[in-house]
Amino acid sequence: MLDSVLQHLDTDQDHAIDRLKQFLAIPSVSTDPAFAMHAPRAADFVADALRNAGLDATIHATPGHPIVLAHTPANQSPPDAPHLLFYGHYDVQPPDPLDEWTSPPFEPVVRDGAIFARGASDDKGQVACFLEALHAWKHAHNRLPIRVTVLIEGEEECGSGNLRPFIESHRKQLTADVAAISDTLMWDPQTVAITYGLRGLLYFDVQLHHTNRDLHSGMYGGTLANPANVLTNVLGRLFDDCHRVTVPGFYDDVIPPNEGERQRWSELGFDEGEFFARVGAQQPHGETGYSTLERKWARPSCDINGLYGGYAAPGAKTIIPAFAAAKVSFRLAPNQDPGKIAEAFTDWLKSHNTHGCRWQITQFGAADPVVVASDSPYITAAAQAIEHCSGHPPVLIREGATIPVVADLKQVLGIDTLLIGFGLAGDRIHAPNENFKLASFTLGCRTYAALLDKLSHIQR
Repeated sequence: MLDSVLQHLDTDQDHAIDRLKQFLAIPSVSTDPAFAMHAPRAADFVADALRNAGLDATIHATPGHPIVLAHTPANQSPPDAPHLLFYGHYDVQPPDPLDEWTSPPFEPVVRDGAIFARGASDDKGQVACFLEALHAWKHAHNRLPIRVTVLIEGEEECGSGNLRPFIESHRKQLTADVAAISDTLMWDPQTVAITYGLRGLLYFDVQLHHTNRDLHSGMYGGTLANPANVLTNVLGRLFDDCHRVTVPGFYDDVIPPNEGERQRWSELGFDEGEFFARVGAQQPHGETGYSTLERKWARPSCDINGLYGGYAAPGAKTIIPAFAAAKVSFRLAPNQDPGKIAEAFTDWLKSHNTHGCRWQITQFGAADPVVVASDSPYITAAAQAIEHCSGHPPVLIREGATIPVVADLKQVLGIDTLLIGFGLAGDRIHAPNENFKLASFTLGCRTYAALLDKLSHIQR
């Protein structure tokens, strides 16, 4: 059965690229109200694609952008077959700065073996891989070999504020055995990665306020606390000489990788020099005693993401600012509790003598870290599908980033997620000239077609 599906994908490739171009031409930027009218257009496109693939699709209104939910029709798949939930998002990042694009961001162009447009790799191109796999099964056999539910949202790039409430209120419709998401990267152009672990996230805005206005530093300098001086002094104490976070209890619950994981990671052929060189850095830096991959995948981290307050325009202005502030984020390792870390960080900030300055601390977001079993039958099926289509076995990796929905699916629905990405590090995700390699698109379509087949052989 699979051979005829793959054959259809081969013969229909030009049409698949045309359909992807139509999808990418919709400027479904979720963060900018000026683009708000385009979100329903993107939802309509996804729903129509799912209906054309034989699924029953419904568009659900939310307080923000619409969510598309689709199911395999009753009696259209074996009743005892596994049930796959696929998640993706149709919204994209803003295209700015526009003058750095070689071609307009919402006028998709194929050149140099890639399709260029905003959302090409994150995440429309990767969502389209799954849509095309469904379409090919429909054309070749008029049915899918397993049960499928598809959940596509329009707010991932602005925080997915309405997603978890939707999942909680639609538990029965979203029940499945396993989920799949394509919003990650391949290990290299020949090797697909299955990601089985993600770090969590915690984000703060911290402000120190003092006087009721900016003050003349000649009149008041040296007589009262400067919020910028105090804030940078406090934040400078966040790390010790081994670059470990000094917040009490920060590492108490961290579960280290086991020796088997460390051995697999050491065999990946990770090129540390290339990893840093491509962003213009010359040497690694981080928690003492750990490799770059361990720091990135299995250890927590803390970063000051921005500093603001006072005078920063050209020229000089001798003031003592009325306030100073910073954006501070934490990436959390397996078993760390965002709530516990948030409380510890807040208490740590307040433990310092701020010399009359007052804290204003705002938490903007939190997501749990996730690690799933790397030896499940679903990962085995995914590995078989990947090797069948790429000719290479996949690598099993963790990632340092955060995909909050993975934790939501585990906590609300009790299911693990297959993270199978087809993007590449050079796809310029979130940057001008974002692109998706046509070879990656083809591989993604074929792999998902094969995954549906391989999952159908799992005994439940």
